[in-house]
Amino acid sequence: MTNAVIRVGDGRGFIIKEEAVGWRHLVVTAAHCLPSFPPAHAFSYLEQRTYRELLGPLGGDNTVWAECLFADPIADVAVLGSPDNQELSDEADKYDALVDAVEPLEIVPAPEEGRGRLLSLDGQWFECLVRHFGGGLCLFECKQPIVGGMSGSPVLNENGAAIGVVSIGSNAPQFGEGPNPNLARDLPAKFLPSTGGRS
Repeated sequence: MTNAVIRVGDGRGFIIKEEAVGWRHLVVTAAHCLPSFPPAHAFSYLEQRTYRELLGPLGGDNTVWAECLFADPIADVAVLGSPDNQELSDEADKYDALVDAVEPLEIVPAPEEGRGRLLSLDGQWFECLVRHFGGGLCLFECKQPIVGGMSGSPVLNENGAAIGVVSIGSNAPQFGEGPNPNLARDLPAKFLPSTGGRS
């Protein structure tokens, strides 16, 4: 599971597999990990959607380019894919080398309440309690603090499937840390497995 987590800017992201378009590997992250948002226009230019040297392995340098395929600044979730493999073929090859080398995480709906796992900055998985009330995920009883640099990390269920994204904390203990993006609710259906459904 740790191998599927990568660097995205100053935060993190994790690799998933999209069924709809040839089972390509994509990167899910918190939208605030992006250096900027593409313009809100269907005919934006390639350079407006492509980030230079945004991705890299955990513990390594950010040297890999990526294209923004989806970003929701309200839910704070984004999906990145390969740069254009015609105009940016060398960069697309580097993207493929980074994301194809690992087993992607499966996305499943989050339970209304259950145990979850988070990845600390030193690469250790720790437990938390996950709840949602039809919206974003709130994280309670975390065994370690959620700190800067963990943004974009996956929130996993007990079986190691991705259910959310680490995004924000809360100063109100009764609400836990969050709300954080709930993947089955906040991602478009085209990025979700056909069996995953929506929560």
